[in-house]
Amino acid sequence: MESTKFNKQGNGTPIQIPETNRIWIYSLIIGVLFWSIALVLWWQGEIDQAVLFYFDPQRVAYSPIISLSRILSGYGMAATTVLFILYLLLSKIIKSLDAPQTVYFYTICSFALSGIGGDLLKEVIARPRPLAVFGSKLLIYSTAATPAIPSGHATKSIALILPFLLLVKHSKVFHKGMKILITVIGLGVCFSRIALGAHYLSDVLAGIGMALAGLPLSMLFANMVLRKAKQEQLPTLSIVWGFLLVFLTLVFLAL
Repeated sequence: MESTKFNKQGNGTPIQIPETNRIWIYSLIIGVLFWSIALVLWWQGEIDQAVLFYFDPQRVAYSPIISLSRILSGYGMAATTVLFILYLLLSKIIKSLDAPQTVYFYTICSFALSGIGGDLLKEVIARPRPLAVFGSKLLIYSTAATPAIPSGHATKSIALILPFLLLVKHSKVFHKGMKILITVIGLGVCFSRIALGAHYLSDVLAGIGMALAGLPLSMLFANMVLRKAKQEQLPTLSIVWGFLLVFLTLVFLAL
């Protein structure tokens, strides 16, 4: 983690707050770029439709790709949360797993704020889902009635992994492996929504952009809260955050 700022008010040891200005800027720029590409694809239309129809033979044959996509779509975010909770529990025993405990609160804020923001925005934009447009012309493994853009699964799955990817700076093999695994799961969830016909390619790109563009606001809110807490409270708070993360995941999956 980069240089830190300290809250010197009150008793106890202030929590170390990461210097995240550069992360905010890069995340926002890349998020806007993803949204721009998504809007161009939506306006152009042909690529969105071509990708959607490309996977239709796979859906009809129920190929291994479709089978895996249904698993990732249904359980990918839950699997990521389980990995985070296992890491949290192991870090209480194995001291080398010393990722900042605050990463769990950043994860909650990113997951919740970007997820809710994306769900509200899709209602405002109100783009019809592929099922509503093509109906029986395609086999689509989705009966969701909510609007299409941005993809909620894409938004939430990427928002869920971004804080760990960006704030855990260790170069140990275990941490690299953890980052690779959650990245594969997160991107797999995004891909699954296209493969299943639930979303257009542009919807998923917009969802990724939503998670990236929402990260600065999420981290700003998290920093405001963390400045009122103390380092001595972190062991207890991290457990509370873990339970809250599980709760939010279950809520979003139930929606």
